[in-house]
Amino acid sequence: MTDRNLIAELIVQYSQGIRHLDQYRQSLDRSDPDQADEARTVSGMLSDMRYALDWMRRGRRPGSRRGAERRDIYRRRELLASAEPLTEEERQSLIDCVAVMTERELTCWLLHMAHGLTQSEIADRLGVTRTSVQQFIIRARDKIQQRIS
Repeated sequence: MTDRNLIAELIVQYSQGIRHLDQYRQSLDRSDPDQADEARTVSGMLSDMRYALDWMRRGRRPGSRRGAERRDIYRRRELLASAEPLTEEERQSLIDCVAVMTERELTCWLLHMAHGLTQSEIADRLGVTRTSVQQFIIRARDKIQQRIS
C-alpha cells in the first residue's frame, strides 16, 4: 500500500471518527456536571481530530501562511525519495557549503528548509529573535549561492 493510499484511508477513518464523536457529544446532557465535563473533553478531542484531518488533507500544517505550499514537507519527501544518489562532485559541493556555515546558520537553515519550521518556531526553539533567525537563514543561503556559483 502506498503512502497516498494510507493517507486516504486515514482521512476516511478520521472523518468517520469525527462524525461518531460529534454525535456522542451532542447526546450528552450538559445540565449534568459530569456530562458537561465529558462534553468539554470530547470537544477537545474533536478539535485535535479536525486539526489532524486538515493536516492530512492539505499536506501541510494548518494555519501556515506565506508560501507554505513551497515548503510542503510531504512533497519534498517524495522528491527526495525519487532523487538519484549524489555524485562525488555533488557530495563534495554539499560538504563545502555546510563547512562554511556557522553552527547557528546551519541549524536555522536545516530547521527551516528541511523540517519546514517557520522562522518564529525556530526562534522559540533556539531562544533567539525571529529577526536573528531570518538573518542566519539569509547568510546561509548567501554562502550556498557563493559556493555553487
